[in-house]
Amino acid sequence: MIAAGYDTLLNMRALLLLTIPILIFTYIPSYSDEPALERQQYHMGTYARVLIYGASNKQAARAFSEIGRIDNLLSDYKPTSEISQINMQAGKRPVSVNPDVLEILTISKQVAEKTRGGFDPTIGALTIGVYRFGRDGKSKITEEDIESAKSLVDYKGLKIEGDTVYLEKEGMMLDLGGIGKGFAIDKAVEALKEEGVTKGIVSLSGDIRVFGHEVTMSVKDPGSEGAIAEFKTGTGDLAISTSGGYERTVTSDGETYHHLILPETGKPGNEFLSVTVVMEANNTLADAYATSLFVMGKEKALKFLEHHPEIGVFIVLPDRETYYNKAFKALTKNINVDSNISAN
Repeated sequence: MIAAGYDTLLNMRALLLLTIPILIFTYIPSYSDEPALERQQYHMGTYARVLIYGASNKQAARAFSEIGRIDNLLSDYKPTSEISQINMQAGKRPVSVNPDVLEILTISKQVAEKTRGGFDPTIGALTIGVYRFGRDGKSKITEEDIESAKSLVDYKGLKIEGDTVYLEKEGMMLDLGGIGKGFAIDKAVEALKEEGVTKGIVSLSGDIRVFGHEVTMSVKDPGSEGAIAEFKTGTGDLAISTSGGYERTVTSDGETYHHLILPETGKPGNEFLSVTVVMEANNTLADAYATSLFVMGKEKALKFLEHHPEIGVFIVLPDRETYYNKAFKALTKNINVDSNISAN
């Protein structure tokens, strides 16, 4: 479970050590004269955590309210959500949706186009229909089911017209698990800033936003309980997202499958252990790019990054070798990694 606590230092300042168990980070905020307020709630299948300075419970509640609102719109686990309604009406009729749903689906389609389907919001035919990640009941995963579902994964079949959304084929399904948490964090931080909060951290599993102060982050070693790297965020507004092949899994006939599925094969990606993306003030894109880079594999991912200097990346490979690019170095400070680091 998530553990958090405050220790008293020599100057009686608060030291927060918060561990995100599903994937990535411990983080330690820098010293502040303002009192820190930390709260957590369960949202989107994980613990949402808000740490803000010189602020109130009412302001923290506003952030959680935004996260809960986005979850109610986007969750494919909730039959009343607009995403579930779109899925149920696939191949039948368009569905009128909330402006936030239009926004995230428009961004999703743009990222799908940029990554040439590395990120595909219609991956649900596989993740929901075949693998059933996070759902009750054991699934029997067969090659026939995978092949059949693959034909229904195609972001070009996601049609957005005015305030309506339509999936062209019956059986197509949206799954925004690779972008939704980042979008929720963006909306939560936007709400906090509207409330006058200038310094804080908002996290949802492997998605984190740090704004207004410097934080020391430790990247979890995928093969152990320890850290494989450490860096500082600077005092700006940094979006951080990690995708890893051991966050969510299912087992069928003794074989374990993780949730980062390649659209073209219908199988989990295996060329990375984890991919951490950092970007300026945009968790929606950071989340989507972490997902898409992971499933692209090494060759395609590195080629894609050459053309997108705004994306900082820290990668852990299957042999535990690590890699980070120039953008990661430019967006962070004081990077400290194992001696086997390879950087460009």
